[in-house]
Amino acid sequence: MAQKRYGPTRGAGVAIIELEGEKGIEPGALGWAGYAGLMEKGPVGELIIAQNKKIFEKKCGGLISDSMLPDCASDYYSLANGAGGLLLIRVTDGNEAQATMTLYARIGAVLTPMGTLKAKNGGRWGGKRNYLTNDLALITDLTNITLDTGTAMETDEWVGGYIELEDVPNTRYPIVGNDDAGVITVASDQTMLDDYNALSGSSLRYYLSIANDEKALSIEIEDGEENPDTEFALSVYVDGGFVKKYGNLNTNPTSGRYWVDIINDDGGNDEITAVDLWTGAHIPSVRPANYYGIIDTVTATVLTSVIHDFTINSPVGAGNPTFAFDSTDDDMIAQKITITMTSATEGTAVSDKFGSLGTVTLDSSFVPNNKWTPEFTITAGATPLVATDTLVINYKPFIPDSLIGGYCYPDKVNAKATRFRIVDNDHDSITVASGSDMTIDGAAADEFMVTAPLEMEGGRDGSADIADTDYTQQAWDVGNSPFNRIYGKNMGLVKFATPGVTSTAVQKAGVAYAEAKNHQYRYEIPSNIVTENDAIAQINDTLGRSDFAVVAFPSYGKVPDPDSKDGKLKTIPVTGMVHGREARIAADYDGYHKAEAGIDAKLPRLLDIPTGDALLNEEQLNPVGITVIKKSTGGNFIIWGDRTLSTDPTWKWKHQREQMSYYEHVLQESFDWLIFMINDKENEKLALAALKSFFIPEWLPKRAIRGDTFDQAAIIKLDDELNTDATRAAGDMIAEVKLRLADTVERFIIRIGKQGIFDSVG
Repeated sequence: MAQKRYGPTRGAGVAIIELEGEKGIEPGALGWAGYAGLMEKGPVGELIIAQNKKIFEKKCGGLISDSMLPDCASDYYSLANGAGGLLLIRVTDGNEAQATMTLYARIGAVLTPMGTLKAKNGGRWGGKRNYLTNDLALITDLTNITLDTGTAMETDEWVGGYIELEDVPNTRYPIVGNDDAGVITVASDQTMLDDYNALSGSSLRYYLSIANDEKALSIEIEDGEENPDTEFALSVYVDGGFVKKYGNLNTNPTSGRYWVDIINDDGGNDEITAVDLWTGAHIPSVRPANYYGIIDTVTATVLTSVIHDFTINSPVGAGNPTFAFDSTDDDMIAQKITITMTSATEGTAVSDKFGSLGTVTLDSSFVPNNKWTPEFTITAGATPLVATDTLVINYKPFIPDSLIGGYCYPDKVNAKATRFRIVDNDHDSITVASGSDMTIDGAAADEFMVTAPLEMEGGRDGSADIADTDYTQQAWDVGNSPFNRIYGKNMGLVKFATPGVTSTAVQKAGVAYAEAKNHQYRYEIPSNIVTENDAIAQINDTLGRSDFAVVAFPSYGKVPDPDSKDGKLKTIPVTGMVHGREARIAADYDGYHKAEAGIDAKLPRLLDIPTGDALLNEEQLNPVGITVIKKSTGGNFIIWGDRTLSTDPTWKWKHQREQMSYYEHVLQESFDWLIFMINDKENEKLALAALKSFFIPEWLPKRAIRGDTFDQAAIIKLDDELNTDATRAAGDMIAEVKLRLADTVERFIIRIGKQGIFDSVG
């Protein structure tokens, strides 16, 4: 059949007609599993593909206390040992927030935002540092273990942080939870109200803070590698580890190196997104820096910075007051303070982080209502201010110790390449390595620059208010699940689960999804179920049976706790271990025709199971399709069983259901070439040849289909009996494939007895 023609059609000359070759069927992937659940990071509402553990950790993060999915993923990769991979959906309660960082232009005198970087997706992984301060409405809002802020907030967003009380100095109370109405709960052994009363407290001021604890995204900004005078470089770190560097970025949207496009269009970037805030001319000083400021004083090894800028907005009277700090310290936090004048001598101060600060009176020291905002004095100038004038103070301190290991350029204008290693810093000064001399190139009022990985803040997880509907809608909705996007990727059979989630509604939704999509779902029986009868009842009476559902009992077991230093064990699902071992067996046998069970189906990390040393009654469990996790004679726990939770006896064998689903997925995705082709015998021959060429290796050497001859193992029919003129006229081409699937040995029966007198002993 002609496919392409080269050369003349109506003129003289040689014409070449290239004939269409045979069509083949590409075997599908083996051993893939699909998990939905809470993860430390990752895009929400998208399909995440992680072929190995390194990719999983980059895209989805590490172990977390809120979920057992990452534990199961780690076990999967360990036992799969290079086979298969994981398809993942990150489920959240919708309240997650991205960690952020504002980038400021290299304009020394005035803090000028030029862009924003955000963590690629929500979660504390990007940086959770945050602060909140206010006054209690009443002292009755304080108890020994609770503090009612009266402020709406996301559930548990302050977990891991601390409460401090104004009148209980040098004491921090560890936060263990908060509700969405703003009631904060501290550890049960704390005594907040008792401490307050013991010190005769009178202030109602409280402080909430949460630190990154060395787990955050960090950004380091330098001069561009190729054009250091006009472009910039940006390096990304996760938890202190280097991830990637963008060496040549330009602020101008017309440039091929436009920083927003380079970062946001990077397919290998799972860490950050960029937003441009600049609207003016694109000159070199628009480039960002980790810190760009004005020197107050400098010695050989210590540079003190001007840590504020002061802007007067007095359009009518052109008032000209002056500004000075009264005191600053390491506890005070970067913020913008706006003072709106209510008269020539008074105004109200508001912090962009902490809200109302109080009333400022010119020529008098202003003491804010909280310890995180600096004290200052605004002195009236020769020309007075008028009501509605505004004064803006950008307080821009260093975060103590955050610059250690970075570099200080003490005179970035005149000695742009001269830098010194930073060994210490507080909120307004930088100390460089002994033997340095910053006075050579640096002097008071010079512009200096710092390059150091600085952390993002404000990230929030989306797990505290998780509900069954979050799983059923985000992962197991048949019509809208991101798992639907695996179609066309030739993934073959996928084994789904919701690790660590034993909710009946969620597991039923998972099975319904698997059945609708011709895949498989693994149930988990809760760890507190330890008897055969209760396990059977959980399946038959609660979760329900399906040809596309499988389960192991026990479904949970104990493994070494990676966070423990004294041998503590952790209870997790066996789901990841089982799927990993099954993936390895499928890869070793190049298919699902070998039962993924037996003495070689070891789960070596499993140390104990909830049923203890009890010998489970397989006579009860096996007939109803429940696989047993038990110890072998060698001491390892193993997978023992090859049954589905079938409703149709035809599909009682787990490996046969997997094998058939695999074949069906491969065939479904392999014949798009035939659609809209001519419906005739020529194309029937091509389709028939493709089917035979796929199944012959399944017969021999793989033995996945059984028969003395190929025709016994597989009956493949595509002829006039199936494809009549009426069939063709309807747009259909019909092929019929009947396979004798490989069987498994579930019992080896040895018949033994004493010889009789007439039995031969030859």
